[in-house]
Amino acid sequence: MIQYGLNRTNLDAVHTGDCWAAAKSGRCRPASREQAVDALAQQVPPCIHCRPDTALGILE
Repeated sequence: MIQYGLNRTNLDAVHTGDCWAAAKSGRCRPASREQAVDALAQQVPPCIHCRPDTALGILE
């Protein structure tokens, strides 16, 4: 999932689909694996709770 900012154009974070923080925010939308990987590559921060970068197998 990708969390959007208050203006709905900027990206705030990347989450896994079952992240409690994403469900609580109300600003997340489903994303494909490719979209999530692309967002992480563009320096959108991963959620510190669900660690989507680890779940997707992306190691820095």
